[in-house]
Amino acid sequence: MRRLGVSNLAWSPDAETAALALLAEHGVSGVEVAPTRIAPWEELTPARLAAFCDGCREAGLSVSSLQAVFFGRPEATLLADAAGFDAMCAHMRVLAGVAEALGAGVAVFGAPKSRLRGDLSNQVAMALAAERLRVLGDIAATGGLTLGMEPVPPVYGADFLNRYRDILDIVALTDHPNVRAHLDTGCVTLGGDLPGDAIRAAAPVLAHYHMAEAQLGPFDAPAFDHEAAGKALDEIGYDRWVVIEMKQGEGDGLAAVATAIGYAKRHYVRTAA
Repeated sequence: MRRLGVSNLAWSPDAETAALALLAEHGVSGVEVAPTRIAPWEELTPARLAAFCDGCREAGLSVSSLQAVFFGRPEATLLADAAGFDAMCAHMRVLAGVAEALGAGVAVFGAPKSRLRGDLSNQVAMALAAERLRVLGDIAATGGLTLGMEPVPPVYGADFLNRYRDILDIVALTDHPNVRAHLDTGCVTLGGDLPGDAIRAAAPVLAHYHMAEAQLGPFDAPAFDHEAAGKALDEIGYDRWVVIEMKQGEGDGLAAVATAIGYAKRHYVRTAA
């Protein structure tokens, strides 16, 4: 059954207990975690991660997934020199441990600055990315983690894997069970494509989905075609997580979270309502 989650980017860290209670009250099943919203990378100790899990469990929630997984790690790069990729591998080992501790099964690989192709041709960049993603997929697998490759449009500073077709190509070229597709209503739309088309095309390899607006805005007046996206997910029998991805709204962000959950229930989780 399709499950609904909310990113912890959506509320103030000081409001975490209240946010988890709000999610449970509204029938949400999980939390997508940007790890540095819990603590800086160096302070994500087993005890800190266990405490977060305990808070989720007490509210009847689980950790759905990870995002912002290369935040604060500019030295970790997919397509730059060997040192940059070594740094990315080292950080992926950290992520695998975090994922295992939290029980997260998917990490969203957006991070446009971590995968810039620069002067590389797209053909060369694709071949190099596939080679290196196989290595990252092996590391991710040690923590039971799947990398969800996200199309990120140029408006967010990306110059590689901008559209959903690019993601399908890199997943096929990589050919690794722990490297799959992740789609985002906002990113797909801003890339010039229709979410419904992207979902249907990605069906065999779609591991995760984000309900999002431009710049991770709120859902009081959504601009994108979430109705078509939800219907396409129904059509393909998608039974994984749909996560609301949004930035913290006014104040502690909880009012905006409640609005977004109501919107998600109308358009994305009808089969679970």
